[in-house]
Amino acid sequence: MKILIAPNSFKESLSSVQISKILSEEFAEENNFQLIELPLSDGGDGFLEVIKFISGNEIFEQKFSIEFADEKFNAPVLFNKSGKEVFIESAEIIGLKKLPKQKRNPLRLNTFPLGRLIQDLLKSKNSDSAPFFEKMIIGVGGTSTIDFGLGAANALGVKFLDSYGKEVEPIPANFSLISEIILPSSSNHPIKQSFNHSIKQSNNHSIIQSSNHSILKCVADVQTPLLGDNSAVDLYGLQKGANKNELYLIKKGIEHIVELIIKKNLISGSEYINGAGGGLASGLKIFFDAEIISAKDFIFEKILVDKELSEIDFLITGEGRFDIQSFEGKATGELIKKLSDKVKRIFLVCGRIENDVKNLLPGNVQCFQLIDLFKDEKESLLKTESGLKIMAKQIKSYLKNVM
Repeated sequence: MKILIAPNSFKESLSSVQISKILSEEFAEENNFQLIELPLSDGGDGFLEVIKFISGNEIFEQKFSIEFADEKFNAPVLFNKSGKEVFIESAEIIGLKKLPKQKRNPLRLNTFPLGRLIQDLLKSKNSDSAPFFEKMIIGVGGTSTIDFGLGAANALGVKFLDSYGKEVEPIPANFSLISEIILPSSSNHPIKQSFNHSIKQSNNHSIIQSSNHSILKCVADVQTPLLGDNSAVDLYGLQKGANKNELYLIKKGIEHIVELIIKKNLISGSEYINGAGGGLASGLKIFFDAEIISAKDFIFEKILVDKELSEIDFLITGEGRFDIQSFEGKATGELIKKLSDKVKRIFLVCGRIENDVKNLLPGNVQCFQLIDLFKDEKESLLKTESGLKIMAKQIKSYLKNVM
């Protein structure tokens, strides 16, 4: 009986690697079960742990000093030496998990620390302080920001001016004050300066390969548009700590910035703008020609690429909160869509599964919720590991009965 254990992370709780280990340990002593552990990432929390998991000994870790919202910490960055890649997890730099709840205010936060880290990495590229790299891959998700990537762009040389020609700090609260965007010249462009040679795309040891020759690549955890009806601002803004009035101001500010960007011919008026990371991926694409890689492509072309999925009998997957957004390009939703007609049963293990999405699940999906095991959501967050063990025992009992 072949079982694929492929969970996504539980945001602000356990990583997908930790969850995969907890679940697999419950099945380890059963001789009739053949386990395949493949923890998932859609670019959000736990992205670097998954990169480590699928890369083995190719990975070298280095930590960089970060200051974000007056919080100081050291954030990990991974280097794949043979693939000449460096990996960044935005959630480790500007993520919700890095801030206490009282400091979560996307109206006044931006992605500047991430841009500063990119700048520091570019400066170290040709020195002995870090391994050489030719590609920079950023996992975009789990951020506490909704700034369209303007903070990161500012750290990398893009200037934002008001009507008097004075520089404006690009936090969403100030977006309406911006009247001009000044791009760095080619001679001062940090990325063009650092990569002034052609990039070889044929390296077999590279984790991320594509035909796009962009230096920056963003693995985006959602495909939801940044603006419009049911936008990423609306869907994820409340989770980031903003109230409805603040979200209105943020949307109006971003709409104003989009108008300025259109006037500079950086995008067309009808262009789709990805909402991952509060628009971070799109901002890096617009200002620095970053390539946006969908979580779906990352999962099936990088994590599951060598696996024979047609032979899987059962799938155990899950995430912290499974809702309608989970089908907007997130790892768990994409895996369920891909395998629902290929496996006998899918066990969906989550903290909470919203009622409005249960009817959208295929008939062979069996749901397990942590909140059903404890008195409230707070207790389930405190006892996630023990709850997962209980669920694993329930799944194992079911599988023994059908053998």
